Amino acid sequence: MRKSDWAKWLIVIPAMLGIVLVTYVDRTTDIWGFGAFICQLIAILELAYGMRIAMLAQSRKKSYRLTPEERHEYAQYLYEKQYQRYPAVANQMLLVMARMSILLDNYERATQELEDICIDKFNPAQLKVYYYLKVVTAVVAGDTEGLQESQMRYAGIPDTKCVYPPEAELAEWIEQRDTVQMAEALKKVVPDKKEHPVRISVITLILAYSTFFYGLWYGINRDMGYEVRYRFAEISIAVITISLAILLIWGIVSMYRHNCQALSIQPGKNRVALIIIFGAAAIFTLLIIGMSGLSVVFGMDGAETVTGHDSKYTYITVQEDYGGERRYRTNNPFIMQSMDGLWWSSEIMDVEEDNEESSDADTEDSPVTEDTQNGDVVEDYEAEGQHDGLTIQNAMLAVYNYLQENNALQNMAFSYTANAKGEIYGVVSETQETKDGNTVNVKYCLYDNGAKTDADGNSCEELVLEKVYPDGNYETELVDFYLVNTYTMQVTDEQKNTW
Repeated sequence: MRKSDWAKWLIVIPAMLGIVLVTYVDRTTDIWGFGAFICQLIAILELAYGMRIAMLAQSRKKSYRLTPEERHEYAQYLYEKQYQRYPAVANQMLLVMARMSILLDNYERATQELEDICIDKFNPAQLKVYYYLKVVTAVVAGDTEGLQESQMRYAGIPDTKCVYPPEAELAEWIEQRDTVQMAEALKKVVPDKKEHPVRISVITLILAYSTFFYGLWYGINRDMGYEVRYRFAEISIAVITISLAILLIWGIVSMYRHNCQALSIQPGKNRVALIIIFGAAAIFTLLIIGMSGLSVVFGMDGAETVTGHDSKYTYITVQEDYGGERRYRTNNPFIMQSMDGLWWSSEIMDVEEDNEESSDADTEDSPVTEDTQNGDVVEDYEAEGQHDGLTIQNAMLAVYNYLQENNALQNMAFSYTANAKGEIYGVVSETQETKDGNTVNVKYCLYDNGAKTDADGNSCEELVLEKVYPDGNYETELVDFYLVNTYTMQVTDEQKNTW
């Protein structure tokens, strides 16, 4: 049984590694927000704590099959190990030790173990066993005063499970000093039935997985284009909703039965009131579970289809319910990243608003001609310009992710901005560096260098990474050139720093 002492590290070590991994992902990526990070930590702690309880339940279950001598030795080991940290556990172990000592006819040791027990935290079932053991040891010791007190207290605690000998029969054994019969009766007094280790494990998995999934779904960073994969979400929400509903119904029924037994409620108003209370609680909680599940289902506004693969990513298309289409890429079954989404900074919006105002002013001042004839041409031109801008900005985001994955720069943070001409460029890092013995401010920026084709003839956007000195004390430096496939958003480092 001492194997459980080191076996707990099979739970503790993976839990610690999980916490480190989740913290690392939170600090090095922008996949989720703070709320999702906390939910992942809670899920890990739930899993570790629940598995630890299941392991202890399994150890307890095995201990019931041990001989009295082996069980006494195991209880003594736990008592000596946990006395300082867990007094309640220590008292329970002392009670087990005293019981086993009586079964082994070691009454002197049982008397000492009973004296060491603090009964303040004992429940009625434990007190019933305690005073029965006190009766047995008092009979052996010939302690008449202690026997009367223990017998009176023992009789005052109801025998709800009818496992103890009748008072008349016990009185006869006491009069005859028949400790053998008392010990035989003690064998029939079994501990309260505890939850099965498998049941504890299943409950733990359901609760931990629910925390993990809901934290991921509601906390994922959609502003940066991340999304939970729809197939994963569909399977998860179905399993979670059904499992939580079953777990809730089972829990409500168990609590109702426990309250009925503990309070000895008879048919009548009290029982009806209890049914109403537990029924209302069950309905309310089921509604919450159902609404949470529906919010996830309605949040998936399309069907996920895998459209391609390469050595690094799987490419996915989501056909939206209203006819649109979105493109994603992923390298895992849980999360995907948008290849179409735009995350505009306030500076871009301000520049666009200024440009729109200027455009409106120019339009008002200029004569309007050929509106009807050239309307389609203007609309096509605007649509084409929007599409080009979308492609360029997606390419910038792809290069930023590429640089981040390769730890190419320090203090990386992505944003779009624009110059005085309204030309949009991306800022991927703002930091300080040492140059010529001086500490200078540096910005790494991505600029569009026009459409290109790669070695395979694929259409690409070429982006230039430049090191800019915003204080103007040094010349801007070319750092690297990147080709971005406009369809797959795969990045190729051209490894050159000259025009």
